[in-house]
Order: sequence, then structure tokens, then C-alpha cells
Amino acid sequence: MPTLRTRRYLRVKLDMVGRCQLRCIMCHFSHPEFQESTTLMDEELLEKVAADLFPIANDVVLSSSAEPLLAPALPRALELCREHGVPSFHFSTNAIGLTDKIIHKAIDVQMPVLTISIDAATKETFETIRPPAKWEKIMSRFDRLQAIKAERGSKLPVISATAVLMRCNIREMPDLVRLMASKGVEQMNFVHMGVIGDLGIEDESLINDPKLSNEMLAECQRIADELGVMITMPMPFPEDFGGSIDEEGRVIDAARSDEGGGNAMGAAEEAEVEIDSFSVAEFMNHKNKEFLFPVPEKAHHNRRCYFPWYYIHVNPDGTVFPCGSWFEFSTFGDFKTQSFREIWTGPQYTELRHQHVAMEHRDVCANCTVANMGRPDVLASFSHRAKIKRQWIEENLGAANGAMKADGS
Repeated sequence: MPTLRTRRYLRVKLDMVGRCQLRCIMCHFSHPEFQESTTLMDEELLEKVAADLFPIANDVVLSSSAEPLLAPALPRALELCREHGVPSFHFSTNAIGLTDKIIHKAIDVQMPVLTISIDAATKETFETIRPPAKWEKIMSRFDRLQAIKAERGSKLPVISATAVLMRCNIREMPDLVRLMASKGVEQMNFVHMGVIGDLGIEDESLINDPKLSNEMLAECQRIADELGVMITMPMPFPEDFGGSIDEEGRVIDAARSDEGGGNAMGAAEEAEVEIDSFSVAEFMNHKNKEFLFPVPEKAHHNRRCYFPWYYIHVNPDGTVFPCGSWFEFSTFGDFKTQSFREIWTGPQYTELRHQHVAMEHRDVCANCTVANMGRPDVLASFSHRAKIKRQWIEENLGAANGAMKADGS
């Protein structure tokens, strides 16, 4: 492990629930085979996780792949962040359940940031992308946040907005920046869509419109600078970059790592097709800042992902993933039966760190989604997640069945 210059080095993502009210067109909740979990993190498990992680956390995100306002333990989680002195903590929400009560709680604990997901600047596009959410209701949530903050004379939480970038909404993003500024939003985050197979929206990926994407995001930056909105966005596409197209002009797929798509953790020049792009150092400095890792900017990085050294993702049942895009679905520990130290120094994390140092990435890392650490100039970053899930299940079920036959089970 690297030398840590601060006691607070950890970035924690915590899902206390496995549900969401929406079925956004690009989300795993819309997958035809997805089954919503009814598991809730109870306060006893939350207290244990918080006692282990929050004192060494630089940043705690009380949401990851589900809707945090559906978690009964959310108010207590906010209190625990404040009690343990976590410097940065927040949650990202669809805002449907954003009541006055939870807004007041966020102000009470002086939560630094509250993020609302919104992927469009118009009612029609928003309601198409995020059914069954209603535009007017979400707009009212922004207004209520502003009003209660003003009533209480609080600058916190800072209102943030995040948007998933797709072909159907990219032209609206400049107007979204203007709209959000009018609603009191001070920070915005744009991320490319991570492609999930079998959703039927593969052609929404902006690898098919790299020039348009770059132009719209440059305009977003210009407007944000003009309006004083802090904005985080992906690095530009190489303009000769794109996915595979069939005879009818439809997107087939971006090639996976083992299909010639390069390594999502590697630079574009390491892929089979060379294209002009940014350096490894530029990308790593950009992403480490985005994910709040306490890694200084460097001219050279000796690893292509810092998640195994600075990040832990805890699921509602207490099991652990090493990042929020762990589509392999293998668990790295369980807080119901283990301490953080046992998990952090255990064989799963140790093996993953060795793989990253040696640049010998397993499938899920070599095809890391562009919304995580996958580079936007490598085709493997846009390959379908469902393929990786199926491969992992097949390999592990095959191994398990083989073991059962060997011992006569």
C-alpha cells in the first residue's frame, strides 16, 4: 500500500437500500432480468460500519446504485457522518422523496453537498429518460431546497446536479447548465452512459457522436464559467473514435478487451487502433480529483486505478465491493462477520492490488465502465456490462458445479 499522508484516506460508498422508484432507460433497474432487492441496512449494521469506516474516511457517499431516500436509516447515517467528523459527505437522489424533513436534517448536520440526478433540460426528454418521474415535481424539489436554505440562513448543503450523457440529451446540456444555475445549483457533474446490455439503447452511447459530444461539453464549460457553476465532465473524445456499426447503421457494440477493444485501464496508444489522445498522467490526475482520492497530481502514475487502495463499497447486507462498478459481483468481505481491517488486508483486496500494480487486469477491470475509471478513448470502456456479468456467473457456476461433482455432491 502507498504511504498515507493523512489518517483520513478512505472514500466510502454506502448503499443502505436496494430499491428505486424509477426505471431510467440507461439503468440496471430497467434490465429485463433485474430483480429488486428488499434488503435494508438496519441501524445495528450501520453503526458497526460507521464505527469502522467513518473515522478514517475523507469522503462518504450515502448512495451508489439505489435511491437513498428509501432507506429508513438515512437520517441516522447523516448524523454519524457529522459525529465522526467526516470532512465530505453527501448523497445523490432522484429527489422524488426529498421531503422538508430530510432537507432540514441535511442542514442540521451541515451536509456539504446534496446531489440531484437530472438528465434533461426539458419536460419531454426528462420524462422519457426517467419514467415515471414528473418534471414539475422535480423542479419543485429544487425550489424547496432553495427556500428552506434561505429560511434557515444556511449555505449548506451546496446543491449539486448530475446528468448521464446520451445522444438523446446531449444537445440539451448547455440549457441544463443555465436551468440549474437558476435553481441554485452550484456544482454539476456530467458522466457518459455506461452501456448495460439488453436495454436496447446501445446506440445512445456518445461514442457514436464524439464531435457533437465534445462541442456540447465545451459549450457547457463556457456557460458554467460565465454563470459561476463548478462543473466536472469527462475528458474529450478523440474525434476519430467510435463503435462498431452494422449495415443498417445501428451500433453493434464497442469491442471488449479480449475482442481488440484495448484495456479500459490503459492508454489509447496501447490499444490495437492508435488514436491521438491524452496522456495517462492527464487522465489519472483528472479522475483522482473527480473521485476525491488524496493522490497528488503526478507526471507519472505507477498504477492505472487507485480504487483498491482508497475505496470501499458497502452493500445493504454488509457485503463489500471494491468499487461502484464491480460487475463481476464477487464480494470482498462482509461487515456482519468481519472488521474493516480483516476485509482491507484480506486475500481479495490483496490480489486485486497485485493485479493493478502488474497491469494484469481481470475482465471487469479491463472493461471498466467509462462512468468509473474506464478511459473515454478506449473502446473497452463502452463494452456491455451484462456480458461481463454473464461471463462471471458462467465461470463461477461452472467451477462450483465441477467441485460438487468432484466430491460426489
